[in-house]
Amino acid sequence: MPRPDTNFTCCVCLGAALNLSKLSCKDANKVSWHTKLQFCIAEIEWPISYFICEECAKLLEVAYSFREACLRAEEERQRNEYPQQLKDEVKEEQEVEKADASEVEDYAASNSDQDDQPETISYGLQRKKKRKKLQFSCEKCDKVFNSSIKLVNHCVSDHDMQKLDVRPFICDRCPSRFCNSSNLLQHVKYHDAVRSNMCTYCGKGFITKTDLNIHEKQHLNKREYRCDECGKCFNTHKDIRSHKLVVHTDSTTWKYCCEICNKPFPIKSNYDSHMRRHTGDKKFECHLCQRKFTDKCVLQRHMRTHSNVREYKCTYCAREYKDQRVLKVHMAKIHSIGLGQIKIPLKEKKYICHICPKSYYAKNKLTRHLYTHSGEKPYDCPMCGKKFNDKSYVKQHLRKTHNLEELQNEKVDFLAPPDAFCKTEANVEFAR
Repeated sequence: MPRPDTNFTCCVCLGAALNLSKLSCKDANKVSWHTKLQFCIAEIEWPISYFICEECAKLLEVAYSFREACLRAEEERQRNEYPQQLKDEVKEEQEVEKADASEVEDYAASNSDQDDQPETISYGLQRKKKRKKLQFSCEKCDKVFNSSIKLVNHCVSDHDMQKLDVRPFICDRCPSRFCNSSNLLQHVKYHDAVRSNMCTYCGKGFITKTDLNIHEKQHLNKREYRCDECGKCFNTHKDIRSHKLVVHTDSTTWKYCCEICNKPFPIKSNYDSHMRRHTGDKKFECHLCQRKFTDKCVLQRHMRTHSNVREYKCTYCAREYKDQRVLKVHMAKIHSIGLGQIKIPLKEKKYICHICPKSYYAKNKLTRHLYTHSGEKPYDCPMCGKKFNDKSYVKQHLRKTHNLEELQNEKVDFLAPPDAFCKTEANVEFAR
């Protein structure tokens, strides 16, 4: 049976269907599918130009209603429990104060002949202010101190360290160290990973209020932070700080340097990402094809390959792209827009067929060429099911056999299965 005539796919099941709705569409309560997706699955970015099918929309509605009900219940619990908890705490504190006061009076009465009342009062309040003793260990020589100030002084005098480089507070769940206790408390929240701070614009959840405020500034796009050297404006203080380090700082002063290739980095996150390339640590996995990546941004760019949505459109011609970076290259190369601001990659046929002398600029072109050697035909006609080894043949077939000129003009993208772009066992066996 032929598949339905459609130009797009569902962003959840990646299936083609006639009953697709844009994520910008709203329900009776004026809540869009985009907001619901961000509210339920905040760890994935959902472009507003995506589509969702009717079946997946029903599942999303159930998930959204369930999550909303859970949050309402928790809010109600806190509203009912907090006043009682506050009363209990106040009552307990008052009882402790009364006990301390009576203890002070008894002690003062028994020692009325001595003129040491101030010491007696401090003794009486000592029980109330008693805290757990903290220990601070030196990361250089493993000496232990009962005060963070003593540790800082020790590191400055004995190890010639700068005060700002001393990190007395250690996380008990990982080896991370911090300059002060507030930074440590913020760090611990990331271990718990409770995303209770919700964005009012897109519904995305964040672990801390600070992260939420930074994210919401991206929505407002006020760009209040201006670089005093080049005049470029940014949304957050973190963005302008990174900009100054990368653009306006001499690379010889960057303090993060790779021990393997000696490449310097201004920011620790960039250094960590670079080191993962050396170690091969790929902790970001695609949930659709199980491919793994070293960086989150590379994973997000890869996710676009699973979709037919091309949200970046050229304003001068009809070309459309999945990636904004590719659009910028197109604008600079074809229309000379931003020519000096973006690096145009040099085209080189580095993908060579191991069976014949042909070579290609892109890996997917080589993969399609290999189908001619192996006999695979992964592209099929959505109308009659006939198979082809190149999607361009599918478009020709649709135009000539099924007389679908409009479908051809709208540039329908018939994707091969995800594993077709990998080195399959059949290809390897054929090469042998």
